[in-house]
Amino acid sequence: MTYDIVHDARDTALTLRRDHLTHWGGTDPRGRQLTANNYHFEIDGRPLPVVAGELQFQRYPADEWEEAVLALKSAGCTTVSSYVFWNLVEPRPGEFDFTGGNDVRRFAGLCHRHGLLFSPRIGPYNNAEFSVGGLPPWLYGMPLTERSNDPRYLRLVGRYYGRLGQELSGTYWQDGGPVVVVQLENELTHAPNDWRTLFGYTATDHRGPTGKDFTAHMEELRRLALEAGIAAPVFSMTGWGTGSGEPPCDTYLVSYGGYMDLHPRPRNSGLTVFGSQDFPYRGHLPVAFCELGGGSPTRAAYRPVTAPDDVLVGALTRLGTVETIMLGYYMMHGGTNPVRGDFGWMTKEPEFSLLSYDFGAPVSEYGERRAPFYRTATLNRFVTEFGPELARMRAVQAADPVTDPEEDRLRTAVRSDGASAFVFLANYGNRTPLSARDDVSLAVALDGGDVRFPRRTRLSVASGGTAILPVGLDLGAGVTLVSATAQPLARLREHAVFFNPGPEEVEYTLRGVDATRIGGNDKALGETDGVTVVTDQGGFTVNERLGIVTLSREQAEHSQVAELAGERRLVTSPDDLTLVGDTVRLTRRVPLGTEPEPFVWSVLPAPDAVRADGDEVRGRDAGPLQRYARPVPRPGLGEDALVVEELTPSRWLLRAPGADPAQLAVLWADIHYTGDLCRMFDAGTGALIGDDFHHGIPWRVKLGRFREALAGPGLQLRAEPRATSERTADAEGILLDSREEIQSPAVIHELRLSAEIGQEFTCH
Repeated sequence: MTYDIVHDARDTALTLRRDHLTHWGGTDPRGRQLTANNYHFEIDGRPLPVVAGELQFQRYPADEWEEAVLALKSAGCTTVSSYVFWNLVEPRPGEFDFTGGNDVRRFAGLCHRHGLLFSPRIGPYNNAEFSVGGLPPWLYGMPLTERSNDPRYLRLVGRYYGRLGQELSGTYWQDGGPVVVVQLENELTHAPNDWRTLFGYTATDHRGPTGKDFTAHMEELRRLALEAGIAAPVFSMTGWGTGSGEPPCDTYLVSYGGYMDLHPRPRNSGLTVFGSQDFPYRGHLPVAFCELGGGSPTRAAYRPVTAPDDVLVGALTRLGTVETIMLGYYMMHGGTNPVRGDFGWMTKEPEFSLLSYDFGAPVSEYGERRAPFYRTATLNRFVTEFGPELARMRAVQAADPVTDPEEDRLRTAVRSDGASAFVFLANYGNRTPLSARDDVSLAVALDGGDVRFPRRTRLSVASGGTAILPVGLDLGAGVTLVSATAQPLARLREHAVFFNPGPEEVEYTLRGVDATRIGGNDKALGETDGVTVVTDQGGFTVNERLGIVTLSREQAEHSQVAELAGERRLVTSPDDLTLVGDTVRLTRRVPLGTEPEPFVWSVLPAPDAVRADGDEVRGRDAGPLQRYARPVPRPGLGEDALVVEELTPSRWLLRAPGADPAQLAVLWADIHYTGDLCRMFDAGTGALIGDDFHHGIPWRVKLGRFREALAGPGLQLRAEPRATSERTADAEGILLDSREEIQSPAVIHELRLSAEIGQEFTCH
């Protein structure tokens, strides 16, 4: 079947206004001006794309913060966002603790060190499946109404802001620091602060004021923040809940969310189509996203394994729906709830895990990079690399748009300024799969005429497939890309890099080139409006200043672009890849007792020299990229690294007696069990240190995080059965007991151990 999808993108250039947002932004010590217009942020007048990943530092071990920040940078994030939980930093009235896991200043510094912006979300209330939204437990006993303009409440908020302001002093943009946006409150009138978590039966909650009081409360919070020295260039607030009241005029960036997998859905999510969400301040204030679902919180009644394409498509369709270059994922990196003492649980309510806040995120609560990490990477890089073009483009629906998520048709949208465009394709149903599309044809009407493609190849979109295809893209060197069936990835000094999103050969139609001068490809055909080149994978030269490179989707998803040895380069590897300065760091997990394959990575353009462990590493040509490989030794840990004692079928004791804790740091385990959930305890103290609701896949744990306990008393795994429980009465009818009925027994079946290995390469 042939699909002819038409988009009228004529006269779509955006009109930018800045006069109403002159109080947003600031100037840094280098003289760079951060400003905002009605569609996006700017630095010195150039659009500033934002890709934010949520990593809650208070839910992550402080000694692992830096690796977590680097993971977000590797995912293509430009910004780290994080709640700051009031109840953790002021556990008792007037007593503040910003040490250890609460050290927000140190965390901001780590973001800044690695070139990322930092967006603290400081409450006072933050939902986040956290105990009472982070409100201190002592607040319930105070003679006040929380989340209101009660002066007694505001005084306490002011005290908290004041102390936090001291910690954040000097970290703002105008100080040369990483903080650009600070969020105040969270989901006002939408999410309840459920005091039942702490006080049980009949405890009340308050969701916040409505109407004019809503507006007044947000104004008061901003006033308190400014008085406390929280000098945010921009303050933000969440957009859901604003139906109960208006944000203060032009003083807040209103940000939005969208979760594909937050609750059970019998039908396809509205996020699988373009144009399914209202943005009431669109065209007046920038539209930003702070919570595009990076997964879902597991709870007893709902235990999803969020599909990688859920995360990708939820962000892709928002990007194609509205004029934005600001995406934010919640969560991008999972975490673990801290506890008060040893048994003071901080979770929102009992149906959630006591400790785990893994969220099924692209990076797990133990730092594992999962499939969604790689699936979203190409979209994140598209936003940062091509955000300046995207920033001037209006969102345009197809002539016959798909509005029903159940309709089995290809979903499309266009972002265009009338002269050029990007075509967004999504063929994904998250509950009801969509049919594969063969021989798709696209038409985009621009101010200079219609562009129809493909011309000489087929464009097929698999079931679940996505793509962003360029129209009229300036490649530099006097060359314009009229159209392509490949997705843009990066522009380097002498190369434009794309990847093939589908199963067919790709084509590029270029203007400003001579077909006879195309090098490295014999499928170049001159046409009236340019030259069409058909290619599979690899590269070809357009002229002496420009080459085009086509990667596979897998290569693109595992790639990064960064300044390396004095030049912007693209690096790709099948292993976990981290770029720090001029160093290429590769890591992977390998089963204990196995011989690991060599580390392999490729780079464009090639550096002058590469060294590892003091030795020069020779590269070889792999198409247009230079490929490097180096063997690695077997892990130092053997298959007998742990002593496992089966106490019962559902309780195992893990120990590494006499082992060097430093050697155990690299140890991981896949725990195969059945039952309702599995918990892990420090066998010496009895303290809970990890938990997992069973959801059909092994529980993957970084045992090395608990290496001191492993080398000492050990770790106990304890699985519990699926069961129902009901109160039972004695002979006199008094409810004094309970009866439990086991539905499926708890059994720990197997422990598969692996070790994390790594290799560093330095480029010169």
